Amino acid sequence: MFALLLLLSDVLISLFPVQSRLSVNAVTAGDYNRPVRIASFIGDLDAGFRLLNLKNDSLRKRYDALKYDLKKAEEVVYDLTVRGLVNRPPPAAATDDQSTVGPSEEEASKS
Repeated sequence: MFALLLLLSDVLISLFPVQSRLSVNAVTAGDYNRPVRIASFIGDLDAGFRLLNLKNDSLRKRYDALKYDLKKAEEVVYDLTVRGLVNRPPPAAATDDQSTVGPSEEEASKS
């Protein structure tokens, strides 16, 4: 069972360089939403691998390479966001604060 888990994680880690290159190529092709989904996917799996206690073996070395692939995918998303090609999701705290703090813009303009 443990060997199967190691094999599966090794296969997953080998997909990340391809995914980070795909995010760059997707931007070139004009698909600006795919890099956001790729960065989210790699980030979620990175969080899962951080929970594991990896010793100094080949899986640990490949996980270290995963961090660089995640960084590359996040840089693509950052560039798209700065250039205004991808909509930023509104922060959850700011949406709650705006609705409870004071009157809306419509109400303020009426008075």
